[in-house]
Amino acid sequence: MSHIKNFVVEYGSRTFDEIPFCDIDNILLCHIFYMPFEKVIYDRPTREPVSFKDACNKLFAFNGYKHVPCGLILFKSISVEMMAMAMTKRYADVKMVACRSQFSENPAVQFAAVTFILPDDTKVVVYRGTDDTLYGWKEDFDIFTRKTIPSHQLGVDYLNSIAKEYKNGKIIVCGHSKGGNVALYSAMNCQQKVRDRIQYVYNNDGPGFYDYKYLDSKAYKELLPRYKHFVPSCSLIGMLLAHDDDYTVVRSSRIFGAMQHDPSTWKTRGVGFDTRDDLKVIAKITDLALRTMIFGIDDVHSKAFDKVLETIVEGTGQINLTNFSKNIVSSVKGAKSAWQKLDLQTRTFMSENLSGAGKIFSDAVSTVRKEEKQAAEEKAEAFVSELAAEAN
Repeated sequence: MSHIKNFVVEYGSRTFDEIPFCDIDNILLCHIFYMPFEKVIYDRPTREPVSFKDACNKLFAFNGYKHVPCGLILFKSISVEMMAMAMTKRYADVKMVACRSQFSENPAVQFAAVTFILPDDTKVVVYRGTDDTLYGWKEDFDIFTRKTIPSHQLGVDYLNSIAKEYKNGKIIVCGHSKGGNVALYSAMNCQQKVRDRIQYVYNNDGPGFYDYKYLDSKAYKELLPRYKHFVPSCSLIGMLLAHDDDYTVVRSSRIFGAMQHDPSTWKTRGVGFDTRDDLKVIAKITDLALRTMIFGIDDVHSKAFDKVLETIVEGTGQINLTNFSKNIVSSVKGAKSAWQKLDLQTRTFMSENLSGAGKIFSDAVSTVRKEEKQAAEEKAEAFVSELAAEAN
């Protein structure tokens, strides 16, 4: 069984001339960009690019020459992976430039992007997914209740600025989780002359959009032949909101959806992913149930939901998940106190929605079971027809 880390070992000695940029390169760059490269790389595209190897060595030194986690759920294995890549012929001399990071609490913003420059002058723009910050998670939830989030426009501006500074060469746009959502949004909304240079857009288990109109847009349809959407077999995040159905399902060594979101669990086969034909049944059930819940909330209740989340996050008194876990008692107490200060109407709305979630999931189970049964019957009928045709 191979994972993305095995690609580094098996193909790290092969140059991009020998094996062109592939799907596994995409997820590796997205994964290691959870490391805080903004600490060692300037944010302006006008600055001189640095080699990937030098950037990794500087960041490793910054961390005291130790492999440290990026947060509570971003493990130190990412640092190990980063340094392993830095020692390979394939990645060592790749250039890095313009590592831009922006964070704020009100409005909730957690944005980061960086550009890798391949030997053939292709620019690989990578958008970071959700990090350890609570306000980063708050911005994630804003995707469900708002038409756009601040990171969307920041992503567009970043992509345009890179294309303006580097006027030649192809562009590849990538992202994991929220970064995948921002990657697709940025590619759809950048300048036309920039979009024309885009070779591929990679969305690795990133959520969809608030409105299906995005999928009907001219820009989206223009990008479709160059758009690659990967989700694990029990995807949770990548199935949220309005998204295309032309995704590729990747096998994972983990069982559950939330755990499969971690790219290090994704299985590989050679220079590509180890894929399967369709999502697992539990993922289909969750997808249908969450779509029903999210799209069933009107604008008034969306604002109420947003208010609840903002109040509770502020009530914890913490900045990130790491501090939340270290101060779990006071954090939960603060969140509970913030909840109790909400008006009765808002609390009633939230309670009713949570109590109704059970029925929504139950209905989703029934619907998916019927669809699976029908598909199995159609497959059996087709098989019998083939046998009959051969007999004749």
